[in-house]
Amino acid sequence: MRSSAPAPSRTPPLAPVPAPERDDVNGLESAAALLNKFKELSKGGTFTYDRKRRPYAFYGTNHSSVSDVLQANLWKFRLTTVARDVLDYLVTHHDRQALVKTTQAKLGEHFCCSQTKVSKAIGELSRHNFTWKEKRGLYRLNPLYAYGWGSDHHRELVVSLQNVLLEHQIEIPTVGKKETSR
Repeated sequence: MRSSAPAPSRTPPLAPVPAPERDDVNGLESAAALLNKFKELSKGGTFTYDRKRRPYAFYGTNHSSVSDVLQANLWKFRLTTVARDVLDYLVTHHDRQALVKTTQAKLGEHFCCSQTKVSKAIGELSRHNFTWKEKRGLYRLNPLYAYGWGSDHHRELVVSLQNVLLEHQIEIPTVGKKETSR
């Protein structure tokens, strides 16, 4: 006669699960704990909770930001290669007041071209109001195209240069469709 008792189970009983630590949620570390670990490991990394400011990653000590609208339409200006090179140089070498200390001779030497080509390039950039000469060896980059060191400083600079910027507005050229000849 067979007994109605169940057959013994071959799996061992499970051990009780330890209670999670205070900083763990469902076995995962909390976001605060992860941020603190990252902050310790990154040696100087910062986190911000201010929605107006966003963290940037950039090389070197200078931070430049360029107007997205002007950058997207830069092709419409039909800048020469030297003018574009000079503009890029000004964007990466300006100070907190959007000033660049350089001469046309130094720029010519830097780009391995004549001072005349640099002079024409600066003239082209000046006509479009990307830059203008403040005095000999000192050029101002239009802070509405590019600026440095963050948005608070940018606003202060634009306010301080308000009258000058009204005289140096960058207007995006209109480019019509090319007429086809028959």
